[in-house]
Amino acid sequence: MPPAIEAIGFNIVFAGTFNPAIFHPEWFVRKQLLPESAAEAASEQTLTTPDLSAFTADWLSVQVTKTQALVSTVDEARAVDLRDVAHSIVSVLSETPVDAVGINTDVHFRAPSEESWHSLGDQLVPKDFWAPMFQKEIWRERSGGLRVGTRTVTVEAWREEMNAYLRIEAGPSVRITPHGVYIGINAHFQLSTNAVDRSNGYEAAVLLDEQWESTRVIETDLIADFLRSVDT
Repeated sequence: MPPAIEAIGFNIVFAGTFNPAIFHPEWFVRKQLLPESAAEAASEQTLTTPDLSAFTADWLSVQVTKTQALVSTVDEARAVDLRDVAHSIVSVLSETPVDAVGINTDVHFRAPSEESWHSLGDQLVPKDFWAPMFQKEIWRERSGGLRVGTRTVTVEAWREEMNAYLRIEAGPSVRITPHGVYIGINAHFQLSTNAVDRSNGYEAAVLLDEQWESTRVIETDLIADFLRSVDT
């Protein structure tokens, strides 16, 4: 039986040109993106400068720089709400330059044993190439006798029908110990193709409408495939 997911998070990223100073909880209330009660609680711990705005309001976290706007949640039940907030932001900022959209999922799970944890890392990064470089006794042996282990691996696949790619990053989890594994999936959609003819918030909102459901299905299927590959 595949291991169970112990922590999951979702985020949506817009790459473009933004004014971080406007992204205050009160702005979200004025634009009817957040209830006033959530914004009031968030305002007490809001960081707002010309270069960075960051706050957490209930289930929603927001971080905006001059080149990136990110909204995220660690509440699995709020994934669609996250999409709706992200969609509303770029709809309100319909003429703001937005060059790319990322629809992303992060999961953490625990391998059933130290042996299976190492085995998964060895499947991801076979050690035949690396092990001969670390044969000297100055390198500490892990269980099983090898002196080298996997930290992070990233793979990438481009979509056939659009200017988009998907990246999967896998490695040890910093949230789940011992034997925790992290999987991060980044579905990247490129809107602008040059620095002159840039796309905008309206086009980013349309893309979210068109790609959200299919992207979530792809991410869910990939995570399930990954979990099934873990030696239990």
